[in-house]
Amino acid sequence: MSKDTKARIGIFSLTLLSMASLGITPSIALIMAAFPESSATEVQQLTAIPNLVAIVMALLFSVGANKIPRKVVALAGPIFVALGGLLPYFFGNSLSFLLVCSGIVGAGVGCVSNITQVLITELVSPEKRQATMAQNVIFVNIGAIIMTTCGGMLAAGGWKNNYLIYLVAVPVLLLVAVFIPFYRPDAAPDAAPADAAAPAGPKLSLGVKPFIVAGIILTVNCVYSAFANNASILIINGGLGDSGAVGIVNSVSTIGGMVAGVILGKILENRTIQRMSLALGLILMGAGMVTMAFAPSVAVMCVAAFFIGFALSIGFAQCPFVISLSVAPMLIPTAISMYSIGSSLGGTISPTLINGIAGSLLSGSGADCCLVAAGIAFVVAAALLVTGFQGRIIDNAALPQGAQE
Repeated sequence: MSKDTKARIGIFSLTLLSMASLGITPSIALIMAAFPESSATEVQQLTAIPNLVAIVMALLFSVGANKIPRKVVALAGPIFVALGGLLPYFFGNSLSFLLVCSGIVGAGVGCVSNITQVLITELVSPEKRQATMAQNVIFVNIGAIIMTTCGGMLAAGGWKNNYLIYLVAVPVLLLVAVFIPFYRPDAAPDAAPADAAAPAGPKLSLGVKPFIVAGIILTVNCVYSAFANNASILIINGGLGDSGAVGIVNSVSTIGGMVAGVILGKILENRTIQRMSLALGLILMGAGMVTMAFAPSVAVMCVAAFFIGFALSIGFAQCPFVISLSVAPMLIPTAISMYSIGSSLGGTISPTLINGIAGSLLSGSGADCCLVAAGIAFVVAAALLVTGFQGRIIDNAALPQGAQE
């Protein structure tokens, strides 16, 4: 087995835990019933806290990334997820303890989301990196399906049983231990040399580009969260279906993300599309949100959801790739942490930002929130097209045609 294949097995298995914070979502209502003295808002913090802790982990990663061996961080991810996820099964007698454990899971997710992108940039050559990042998105979606679907099946036996879904972190830990090589940040394996495609410049200057990319992924996640937060409102309040229909729409979005991961490599062989893929993804997502706002049926919503999920995967695959081309190799971990922070913030601020604008300018309905989210996506896409931000980075990196294969 080649070193490249081993690295991909380790990275893709680790990526399965990227959505580990979703594992307990099927049992939120059951946990509310188990702790009636706690408010709904307090219980819902079980899904909010991991995002906040992931931001903290991204900041810590940016400081210590070039001092700690990559494998140590990679192993820490599944260890934290396993600890935080399995302890409630044995000792989950108070909501406070569950919240602490959700923070530990968030620490693991923070390790995973940062180190996987860094490992791809250091263990995969530039000409294969874009395709690998696209394939990586497939495993993000597979992980989400495992966490929510299997977690829901376990929850049928009680909310504590739902936490057993975090046993998935154990085989992931073993795969990472076997397939991710041990090396210090300043000594990447010979099979994956430092990225020669990164543009020359001040050796330790991060520059503004990673922050722009962080703003892009913040926008992508903010708009996608508006879809996730309003799909049930549009379907149930609009009389289009029940909670089962909501589940179908969300599943179709996940399928869209997986399809994107499979075919993006081929699509991006076209240099013109490659240079503006982030803008095109935002346009696609905006169009999907407009369709959601006016959808007359669940079937139409499924079409919109498919393309929204497809567009989300474009953002997840292309933003880290653009970062890897825009900074010096030693600064990639710090730049990736900016990306992770932007991604987490997008989901965190989405309800407040989107609902606030929709309530101020329109009636504040679910459809209005979708329209506001679409408007944000279109504005950012227009800015990317006008400035040629992504195209200039790719051109400066001088990647040959078809380099993403």
